[in-house]
Amino acid sequence: MELVFQEQQIKFNKTPFSDEVIETINGLLDEKYYFSHFIADGTEIYEDHEAYLNINLDRIEKLEIIAKTEKEFLNDLLLSAEDYLERAKPELAALVDGFYSNPTAETHTNFGQLMDGFQWLDEMLPLIVNSKERPPNGEMYIELTQTLRTEIAQLEEAVENSDNVLIGDIIQYELLPIFEQLETIIGESIDMVGTRYDLN
Repeated sequence: MELVFQEQQIKFNKTPFSDEVIETINGLLDEKYYFSHFIADGTEIYEDHEAYLNINLDRIEKLEIIAKTEKEFLNDLLLSAEDYLERAKPELAALVDGFYSNPTAETHTNFGQLMDGFQWLDEMLPLIVNSKERPPNGEMYIELTQTLRTEIAQLEEAVENSDNVLIGDIIQYELLPIFEQLETIIGESIDMVGTRYDLN
């Protein structure tokens, strides 16, 4: 098998173990790059990399590593966050209505997706704050991260107490404004240090 990253090529004489391949990839990327995905004999693999390697390693002839610089990684992160927030705001408004009236199974399913979104934001925001490519308005993310965590804790307490009105209130009066602020700040960050891809 041949492992390719940019101009570098590493040949394995015998079929390696998946952890050996992952260790080699990490060594190639060092601290300058963030792993994005790999291309195994022409097939792009974006998730469950280790599982894919465990199943297919003995058949792969060429494994091409795709990585991003920190600047590219941060830009993609900001664009993804902006897109998520834009799509989430109408969902938040619908959730508010759902909790103020009689929450259905769909309301609870959508609420579960919202909680997944919070977890993603909670993991993503520190990456922006700690990045070497942090945008000039990076300090604002620290404050918003703390505010978001506080409101999520309040929300979890309201859920434990099955207080549907309080859940609706927190979403409408606390979380929706945080989402709007975040969207504005992220938009400013992209305009300052990022690139918007032209889809035309």
